[in-house]
Amino acid sequence: MHFPAPSFTGRFLDSNYRRLLQPPYKIIQASNIKNGIKALEIGCGSGAFTTFIARAVGSNGIVYALDIQPKMLKQLKNKLKRDENKDIKNIIPVLASAYDLPFPDNSIDLAYAISVFQEIPDKNKTLKEIKRVLKPGGILSVSEFFIDPDYPFRSTTIKQGTQGGFEFDGVFGNFWNYTVRFIKPEKVGN
Repeated sequence: MHFPAPSFTGRFLDSNYRRLLQPPYKIIQASNIKNGIKALEIGCGSGAFTTFIARAVGSNGIVYALDIQPKMLKQLKNKLKRDENKDIKNIIPVLASAYDLPFPDNSIDLAYAISVFQEIPDKNKTLKEIKRVLKPGGILSVSEFFIDPDYPFRSTTIKQGTQGGFEFDGVFGNFWNYTVRFIKPEKVGN
C-alpha cells in the first residue's frame, strides 16, 4: 500500500507558486537530465514537473510518467491538452505501482522522484524495482522539499539509497530543497 497525496491536491502540487519554491530547472540540472534519454518519473501526480522534464529530454527522449492514482494521470492528460503543452509528444502516462514497474530490465536511463519517495511505505522494494529497470550506470534522482509533510533530512535519503544498493553521486541544493543523485553500479550483483 502507498500513501500518496490525494488527487484533490493536484492543483496546488502543479502550481506556479510551487515551481517558484522548487524550480524545475534546478531539479533538471541536479538530476543530470539530458536530451535523448528514457526517463521514469515515480509518482508524477498531476504533472507539476513532467512537462519540464519532457522538454529537457527532447523529442528524441521519453518520459514515462508513472502514478498509482488514475485521477492524477487524468489531470496530467488534461494538462497535456492545453495549448502551451500541445507540442509535447514524448510523455507516456503509466498507471502502475513503484513496487511492480512495467518495464524490462536495464531499459531506463534515469529514474526520478520529486517529493514522493517518502510516501512509499516499502522503500526497499521500490529501490529494488528501480535498480532492476535502470541501465547499468543509470541515475536515480530523489528531490525533496521542506514543506512536504513527509520531508526527510538529506542524510536519511542518502542512507536509503545506498542501503538500496545505489552509489551516492552527490547532493545538490540546500536544507529546504535538495536533490540527491545516485548511480546504479555498473557491475552485476551490486
